[in-house]
Amino acid sequence: MVASMRSRLAGVVVGVVVLALLGTVPAFASKGAYFGTAVTPDGSERSDQALLSLERDVGRHFHLYRLYRALNNTTLRGGAAQLMKSRGQPIYLNVTSEMGTRCVAWHSVAAGAYNSQLHSIARQVRKYRYKVYFSWNHEMQGNCKTGTAADYRASYKRVRKVFKKEHVTNAVWVWVAAAGNLNHDPAKAAHFLPRKVDLIGVDGYNRAGDWRGVKEIFGAAHRFAANHGHRLFVGEIGCAEDPSDSSAKARWIANAYDTFKTWDVAGVVWSNFDRREGDYRVQTSGSSLAAYKQAGDSAFYMR
Repeated sequence: MVASMRSRLAGVVVGVVVLALLGTVPAFASKGAYFGTAVTPDGSERSDQALLSLERDVGRHFHLYRLYRALNNTTLRGGAAQLMKSRGQPIYLNVTSEMGTRCVAWHSVAAGAYNSQLHSIARQVRKYRYKVYFSWNHEMQGNCKTGTAADYRASYKRVRKVFKKEHVTNAVWVWVAAAGNLNHDPAKAAHFLPRKVDLIGVDGYNRAGDWRGVKEIFGAAHRFAANHGHRLFVGEIGCAEDPSDSSAKARWIANAYDTFKTWDVAGVVWSNFDRREGDYRVQTSGSSLAAYKQAGDSAFYMR
């Protein structure tokens, strides 16, 4: 009888110890990062075709695809979004405070002038069913900046209120700033940070003619996210080739993904675009594609 009681007591003690240990696990314990992309279709190519072509080159499926929308462009049907949904995979959706290509004032959004558009967006997100990493007016200090920081936060609050009314439960709220703003004046950027977010996001590039290291571009964003108690989400990233060193881009890609693993980021969405300031596509050289494929093969980016 005594032995039995001792046995039960030992079990209780073990249980308490286990619970105590579980309680010490950080709120943002690592589960790996989403390996994401955005790609520009060539000619008459559809977005899903462009995504599939890139996946063939990389040798794996992406499990996050980035979409940018205006207030009056709410559909998540067809193309890459439909392909991701058919796989049961999340998307990253940013909606900017604009109608077509015309920016609209944040205070007007906050006042409810665009509620019908917001309700339509919210319903599309809810119907997607799987996770939607959602950002409102990313890079707000330079992209459709139509008011004060207080105006932006008020518009953000309106968007969340509409999503709540539409019973959206699959949205992950990401606040996304430009790396330059977080590097140059993080205190000013913080004025735009809403009270409630799930992740801190950042957009940054290593441009041709302005070669910078990974930590130089993203280090301030990592510190900013950590200081506010959130994981970092890399919403845009790209690296151009260095004309004086054909292997530099490959090393930069490898360093980026190793660094982000160390930082325990929540996701990395590579911009597979050819732009005037640099060709950010991972296929610009055999070495850069190999580095990208190796990063994607890491367990951290396989989730």
